[in-house]
Amino acid sequence: MASLTEIFGQGNNAYFSNGPITRLSFLRLQYDLLDKASTHASAKYLTFEELNPLRTTDGNLAFLGYNDVADAIGRPYEKNEKAQIAEFDPAAHHPTLIFLGLDLQPSDDTPAVLGSYSGVPYFALDVTGGHYTTFKGSIASSGHKFSPTRVDLTLSHPESAIYSHARSFLDWNSRNRFCSSCGGRTLSTHGGAKVVCPPADQGVPRQRACSTRVGLHNQAFPRTDPTVVIAPISADAKRVLLGRGKRWPENYFSCLSGFVEPGESLETATRREAYEETGVRIDRVQLHSSQPWPYPSTMLIGAMGQCVEGGEDITYPETELEEARWFELGEVEHALNNGANAMWHPPIKGYVGPRVPPAQLMAHQVLKGVLRLFHK
Repeated sequence: MASLTEIFGQGNNAYFSNGPITRLSFLRLQYDLLDKASTHASAKYLTFEELNPLRTTDGNLAFLGYNDVADAIGRPYEKNEKAQIAEFDPAAHHPTLIFLGLDLQPSDDTPAVLGSYSGVPYFALDVTGGHYTTFKGSIASSGHKFSPTRVDLTLSHPESAIYSHARSFLDWNSRNRFCSSCGGRTLSTHGGAKVVCPPADQGVPRQRACSTRVGLHNQAFPRTDPTVVIAPISADAKRVLLGRGKRWPENYFSCLSGFVEPGESLETATRREAYEETGVRIDRVQLHSSQPWPYPSTMLIGAMGQCVEGGEDITYPETELEEARWFELGEVEHALNNGANAMWHPPIKGYVGPRVPPAQLMAHQVLKGVLRLFHK
């Protein structure tokens, strides 16, 4: 009997996910434990400038200790949320600091003991701006650099998960420094996983009443944008439809994709996007797996959809794609095994055929799933 893994692959082991850190989100409410964790000798800080992480000369993530950042951030969890709101000063510097969680099985370091849990605490810190000039000057001699990583697939799998987690939360915090309801300065709380709109600045009530402070709505939490990554399958299950974007390299193809709209199920969004981009009509939809995508914070949801009889004609209702083409499953298998790499890299030397995304990407895994199911 076939297992789910044999059919769908390692869907729980997606790149940018499934790293060494256990989030333990309930610890975000316990400021005494966060204070202990953030100042512990084993604490590891991943710093970012303009959402670019600090990296070593060989390209790995560079983690710092509390002593390296102490002068810049002080003790950000010394006071609890209630006290921080009561004393809130919008003109003061408030570090954008994210509690990522604990590595519960560290290979070295003396772990921090936080209640019933023991492990190495991880944090992400945004050091963008003039407040951190001295700090950035102190690390300049180390050889570490804040390297641009718009889309980087070179990190190890564990580090990719830490990077994804950290970058998404820092990006969300940077976009929510002001209340979307009243425009007032917000305060990041719960270890960077929540922002609140304080009712007063330095103890002086704000002139404009904010609707977020009415009832139970005085908070905002990070958002994730769901996107379906679609592999349309022919009615006879012998071909799969791939598309090429207008700015993509010649002969580079991938799955179709699109954001899920409010009020849509994932299956409905799959049918709609496939039709809007190519005109094909999908009936049965099967979800494959998912992958976080930290640019800025998207959840990619792999989906296969089989076309109805007579629904395979490509008509391009929209103008988003440069072209779409049906490929035989054997041709897709050959491409995945021999011609898969990132589109910003040159084609693999000696390979002839359509180029497709590499194994770190959702589209590759969905196509692998199609082959497991239908390519005998």
